[in-house]
Amino acid sequence: DHVAVLDGGWGRVQHGEDPDAQRRLYYVAMTRARHTLLLARFLQTHGLQDDLAGHSAVVRREPIPIHPPSPAMAYRHVRAGLRDVALSFPGYYTSGHPVHAAITALSSGDPLETRVGIHGRWELLDATGCVVGRLAKAFQPPPGMRCCAATVLAIIVWSREASEPQYRDRIRCDSWEVVVPELVFAPNGKTT
Repeated sequence: DHVAVLDGGWGRVQHGEDPDAQRRLYYVAMTRARHTLLLARFLQTHGLQDDLAGHSAVVRREPIPIHPPSPAMAYRHVRAGLRDVALSFPGYYTSGHPVHAAITALSSGDPLETRVGIHGRWELLDATGCVVGRLAKAFQPPPGMRCCAATVLAIIVWSREASEPQYRDRIRCDSWEVVVPELVFAPNGKTT
């Protein structure tokens, strides 16, 4: 119903591209609007919009001030992938170890705490302070940011068989659950 076409270098022709390709794409974007159409542009000239000036109804020509972004835009939500998690960590403990019961008690959305543990590895702790997961050695937070919140994104099942061969000799159970977190990072110095 409502279409906004942003300014982003329309009219630039790539090497070997049909010179009218951008004009056609712009036209297609405009024709999708059923009720309202917004053609945004930076202050400099805009060849495609300048060509339309005499052929279209322009409701507003004066620039609209751009308001500062919401403070929430400064935060980064990181949904960890399997490469971000130390998948073998719970497998290093026997099946009767409390870490397995603590992971089983967790559900998606449950809060976690984070800390940087031994050897600089990030650890995930449940509400009781039990370490229920560890992030991969290669995991790095976004530069200039600190973790201000964490939750359980998912819990997956992993096994000795699925583990990398170099870790199998340290594994003490055949299969286990692994916590995959979602982490929220704030710029250093910001409070939540």
